[in-house]
Amino acid sequence: MPPRFDERNLTLDLAVADLLDAQLRRNLGFANRGGYERLWLGQAIHSRYQERALADDPAYRREVPVSLELEHRGWRVRIDGRIDGLRGSAEGVRVVEEIKSVRRGGQLSAAAREIYERQALIYAWMLHRGGEERVEAELVLIEIGTEEVEREPLEIDFQALEALVKKRLNSLLYAFESGRAAAAERRAAAARLRFPYPELRRGQRRIMDGVAAALEARGHLLVEAPTGIGKTVAALLPALRHALEAEKRVFVLTAKTLQQEMATAVLETLNPDGAFHSLRLRAKAKMCANDEVLCHEEFCPYARDYYLKLHRSRVVQRLLGRAGTLLPDEIYAAARGEEVCPFEVSLELSSQVQFVVCDYNYAFDPYVSLSDFGQDGDLDDVILVIDEIHNLVGRGRGYYSPHLSARQAEEAAAALAAGGTPLHYRTGALCHRLAALVSDSVRRGLEEAGGGARAAEAPQPEDDLWALRPDFDEAFVDYIEHQRETSTYRAEDPFVGLYFDFLRYLNVLLVATGEAFSHCVEVVEGDPRLQVLCKDPSRFLGAVINRAHSVVGLSATLSPPEFYRDLLGFDRERTSVLSLPSPFPEENRRLVIDDSVATTWRQREENYQPIADRLAALVEGVPGNCLALFPSYRFLDEVARRLRVRGRRVIVQTRDSSDRARVETLEALRSPLAGDVLLLAVAGGVFAEGVDYPGQMLRAVAVVGPCLPAVTLEQALLKAYYQERFERGFEYAFVVPGMTRVVQAAGRLIRSADDTGVIALLDRRFLASPYREHLPEHWLPPEGPEALVGDPGEAARGFFSGHAPGSAARLTDSG
Repeated sequence: MPPRFDERNLTLDLAVADLLDAQLRRNLGFANRGGYERLWLGQAIHSRYQERALADDPAYRREVPVSLELEHRGWRVRIDGRIDGLRGSAEGVRVVEEIKSVRRGGQLSAAAREIYERQALIYAWMLHRGGEERVEAELVLIEIGTEEVEREPLEIDFQALEALVKKRLNSLLYAFESGRAAAAERRAAAARLRFPYPELRRGQRRIMDGVAAALEARGHLLVEAPTGIGKTVAALLPALRHALEAEKRVFVLTAKTLQQEMATAVLETLNPDGAFHSLRLRAKAKMCANDEVLCHEEFCPYARDYYLKLHRSRVVQRLLGRAGTLLPDEIYAAARGEEVCPFEVSLELSSQVQFVVCDYNYAFDPYVSLSDFGQDGDLDDVILVIDEIHNLVGRGRGYYSPHLSARQAEEAAAALAAGGTPLHYRTGALCHRLAALVSDSVRRGLEEAGGGARAAEAPQPEDDLWALRPDFDEAFVDYIEHQRETSTYRAEDPFVGLYFDFLRYLNVLLVATGEAFSHCVEVVEGDPRLQVLCKDPSRFLGAVINRAHSVVGLSATLSPPEFYRDLLGFDRERTSVLSLPSPFPEENRRLVIDDSVATTWRQREENYQPIADRLAALVEGVPGNCLALFPSYRFLDEVARRLRVRGRRVIVQTRDSSDRARVETLEALRSPLAGDVLLLAVAGGVFAEGVDYPGQMLRAVAVVGPCLPAVTLEQALLKAYYQERFERGFEYAFVVPGMTRVVQAAGRLIRSADDTGVIALLDRRFLASPYREHLPEHWLPPEGPEALVGDPGEAARGFFSGHAPGSAARLTDSG
């Protein structure tokens, strides 16, 4: 948490780390983000030490929150921190413990020692100033591997510490006052912000006004508006203006890389004179300059002497000296050129720019999120703009739905066997124990469920899993040290991956309580697995959302709004909903429902060929590219095998389609030299959401069926949970996600006032409840969906005979 200055009330909120000198703070930050801490090694060692200390002394306290308030130069200063350990000596002295792990035969570097000594002494000073008469401090150094403990008492001069703290406070206040000039420049930039296009589309003014009102009131806003209306620019303009005026930061969160590219392009459009900085964050694996992908100076030259090289090279300052948007490729090149970690440099930049574009994970995944979004982070100066927010329900459930695989444990054991040392054999035996525990638990759970089930709700062997934790911690410490000593570390190590997954599973078990969670066993392609299923992530997502100044959620499909509001954890009192119709003329599109085919599970086999025939007829009536979307890869494959299309290139999305294949497919659709293309893809995939097909790039979209999720144990449990909570079990578990995919897919077609085309929905269920209730209102004529029934091929031929390219009408919003 950065220092919090409230100039109006003259209050300053700090963390203990903020009282360290700037250079020391950087070193502390890297130690917490990288190295063994990143690998949770420190967590394992510290936890075992603290457990033993508690067993020996019931009065011992660990992870002790401490705070202190004081006056300084007219400011009311509050300092918060957390002491590793606090014990009492035989003489009645309170002893502050700063616990650190050191590798075998190694010592803390001079810089690291200064960091931890200073931090321990500040904690002791806080306790003393808060009324404790007799306080001491010590470093507790634990050797990795042997876990031998060395205590180093620290000399304390409380007067000198007080002077040091006041000197640091003076420095912080000076920096704050110096930053006022930059803040004034940003406020001036806010006044210059203008809508970047000549005209507003119908509905954009309402979005801008709604976002501005929500930000002013510290409220949240959910915006449901059709694809192509220009939601992103209409939301970002007032968000940027408010952020620049009020010294807030904006995080634009997306679910897909393509959406990040689009959001970045909008920010660049809004910032033609480079008045502010925006940054796009890329995933750590793609920013790693070291093939081993291990964040420790013993293994990675880009981590070695990181802050010394960062300070000397001034690479962060040089990047910030460039106006406008900071992109991953240029950050990577600049950092790699100075042999400093590109990912860490991007994180450094993220705390110094005003606007960040990144994946949902950086805000909501508890194992990936930026430090600002941690449990204790203060988000009062943060505005979140979340694109395609309907996707966050599933993503949020996934963060808290881990599984533990017997096959993964056996594969780790097999890989260890190749090591050939007693350490490898011991560690492999431990993996076999975990695999056996998982397999036995799954077998018992399925037997109790009966009926040859492949998945069932069943109790977890929690006590047995936790009993394995100390052995895994010890094995992991020894294994990493062995690799360091023998230089045998390899990327994607099976045992390291298993260890992390095991810890994550245990950590989720700690919070997986109540009706929002189910515990399951299953066999997936012969692999026995334990699974925790999160059915409702609102507790965790809401903990982030409702700490933010404001959240603006954007989507073409937020119906029913209360479903998304409640499952995303939005505070009802702070949340409003804005729903807008399509801004484009109805005559620009032809919507047809083909009720001659059916796609239910029982009817699919007999309908594969009729669907293929109807698609072929549709495509032959369309002068341009077509997109056909299916509920699953299997369904797609069955129709593709039967499809016969003349004079058109057919591209089929596969399960293993790479990023390169995606780019090549989009290039084929853009290129007139490739000829007309029919793209067969899955609904909900990369070609169905978050991708633009501008102009005449796409002329027709066919969606085969309501695209309901497959009937699995997970969906059955969700159905039961939603029935209990909302009394709409089938609708919320199956129809809402399915029809969301349908609407998102159809939205690829009409994205501007110049776009024209045909939308074909193939399945008679679109005419029945509850599916018809989830068709967008602006799609439907007054007579209802029955008036849309027809033959897709005939509809396409009739539509395009009267619509030459470029003949569409234009609608604008004058304000």
